Amino acid sequence: MNVTEVASDILQQCLSKEEQFLSLLKRMVEIETPSGDPESHKKLFKILEEELHEVGYKTEHFPGKKSGGQILAKPRNSKKSSGQLLLGHVDTVWPKGTLKKMPFKRDGNVLTGPGIYDMKSGIAMMIVAFTVLKENGLIPELEPVVFLDSDEEVGSDDSIEKLVQIAKSMERVYVLEPSLDPEGKLKTRRKGSGHYDVHISGRSAHAGIEPEKGRSAIVELSYIIQKLNELNDTVKGVSVNVGTIGGGTVSNVVAAESIASVDVRVSTKKDAERIDKTIKSIEPTTPGVTLEITGEMRKLPMVQNDRNRTLWFAAKEVGSELNLELEQGISGGGSDGSYTTQHTATLDGLGAVGGGAHSPTEHILLKETLERIALLTGMLLLPGQKTNGK
Repeated sequence: MNVTEVASDILQQCLSKEEQFLSLLKRMVEIETPSGDPESHKKLFKILEEELHEVGYKTEHFPGKKSGGQILAKPRNSKKSSGQLLLGHVDTVWPKGTLKKMPFKRDGNVLTGPGIYDMKSGIAMMIVAFTVLKENGLIPELEPVVFLDSDEEVGSDDSIEKLVQIAKSMERVYVLEPSLDPEGKLKTRRKGSGHYDVHISGRSAHAGIEPEKGRSAIVELSYIIQKLNELNDTVKGVSVNVGTIGGGTVSNVVAAESIASVDVRVSTKKDAERIDKTIKSIEPTTPGVTLEITGEMRKLPMVQNDRNRTLWFAAKEVGSELNLELEQGISGGGSDGSYTTQHTATLDGLGAVGGGAHSPTEHILLKETLERIALLTGMLLLPGQKTNGK
């Protein structure tokens, strides 16, 4: 399929789907789906399965252990084992009740609501893109396959195994996470991320009568925090953040226990391995204190390797046909694309244009997002790129 031949028509049709997009998006946003609330995930999955059935897809639901599970969808008459994967998640960072303070609302070209940007709009965009393909009798050369999970915001523990299995059989992956910055940059790189827990055991003692007999776990934690802080390197894109700490009982007792949670972000696989090894090799400074550090680098970085670069240039070409000037950028956060990029060509940030992810200012820009539906539709019509190289 030559995208050039249909680009103009696709753009106009996607812009004309405003009512369908808004109606579906409103229904999705008004079902609050915080991570860890399986029943809410299942409720939204039911709506999405109905929508997918309408555009000719069959769906399969896989139960989760701590989440609402996952949905896998393929064209109704599918007999292929390979194709192109569209990837997204229905869980959000927002707790139940947020909708009362932050309702779905339109103000001109701006739409707001919890999870609207990250990333319910991306899923609604996909449904509209499928509608446009169906109404125009356009059949992609590579069969579109859909995988939606419900625990991405908390690490995708329920989803990783199945996602990786599916990704290995796909020629390419389009991640429907939102674009980056006001310019709507596509995400061609993502930092890798890790989480570590620090647990220190000291010895309690009366802080006034015999403090010398104590071994303060809090004092030791202060030393550990400094060692962790020294690992930060803005030039290399390494950030190590001690996000929470705790310990002790009352002020007149030398603290016997202390804890900390640590977030790590890196730009390269080499740095991921180096930082992981360094953190796990930290030794306590205080005699008589024991230190335990657990955790790992959960998501490796998404890098711009040859196969990912091929997808980016393809997106640039499709964008040009649609009169969209596309830019690329790097995100400090991870996504499920951080897993798929290890196995096949992956392009991230194909969702909405907007901003304020995980904040009260979360929003999308309607016109610009409708234009991105046209981009997604055009990308689905690209022939196989044979992007399974390095």
